[in-house]
Amino acid sequence: MGQWLFPPCNFGFKLTLRWFSDFTVEGQENIPKCGPLLVASNHLSNLDPAIVAAALPRPPVFLAKQELFKYPIGSTLMRGYGAFPVDRRRADIRALNWITHQLLRESRIAIIFPEGTRSKSGGLLRAQHGLARIAISTGVPVVPVSLTGSENLQNPLKVLKPTATLRLKIGKPFVATGSDVGTPRSIAADVTTEIMSRISRMLPEAQRGEYADVTDMNTPNTLDYVHSSDKEVT
Repeated sequence: MGQWLFPPCNFGFKLTLRWFSDFTVEGQENIPKCGPLLVASNHLSNLDPAIVAAALPRPPVFLAKQELFKYPIGSTLMRGYGAFPVDRRRADIRALNWITHQLLRESRIAIIFPEGTRSKSGGLLRAQHGLARIAISTGVPVVPVSLTGSENLQNPLKVLKPTATLRLKIGKPFVATGSDVGTPRSIAADVTTEIMSRISRMLPEAQRGEYADVTDMNTPNTLDYVHSSDKEVT
C-alpha cells in the first residue's frame, strides 16, 4: 500500500504536539515490537487517529467513514495517509476483508475505534462488534488504548495548533479466544464487552460511560498476550 502521505504528516504532527500540547504517553513498553497488531481506542475527536498514531512505533492503517472519500482529492489524500473507507451503517465486509489483509498479509498495525463514531459526551459509547470479529478470526493481538483531553480538537485544522492536555494510556496486549458456546453474534458481543472493559479501566470514572459497570469484570474470552517475539529482539 502506498502510504506516501503518512510519514510527513506524522512527523509534522509530532512537532505540533510537542510545541502546543501537554502530551504524555504511558505504557509504550506494552506494544509488541513486531508482527500484526490491532490497536483499540476510545474516540473523542477528529484528530484521535493522528494522536494515537503518534505514539506507535510503525505507520498504522485505519478505517475512516466513507463520506471522507466522496471526492477524488479527498480520497487520494485519505488513502495516502493509510485509510480505507468503511460504511458505518452496516457490516462492511469489504472493509473487514481489507483490514484482515493488512494484518495477515502485510503484518501491519491497524487502529480501530470500536465505538464507530466520536463520543460527544466524553463517555464510552456502546461499541460495535467489528473489532471483536476481526480479533477472533485472525488471532492478532489487541492493544487497548485510552485517550483523554482531545475532545476540544474537533476541527481538523487543529492539527496545526493542537492546544490541549492529552493523556494516552497503552494497556497490555491480549488475544480474543472467544467461546465454544453461543452463536457467532453472542460470542462477538461478549468479546466486545471484554475489549471495552479493558479500555474502560484505564479511563477516569466519569468517562467510562456505557461500560462503567463492567470495568472490573472477569475476561474469560480474552487472554493476556505474551509477545515472546520481543525476547528475540535485541
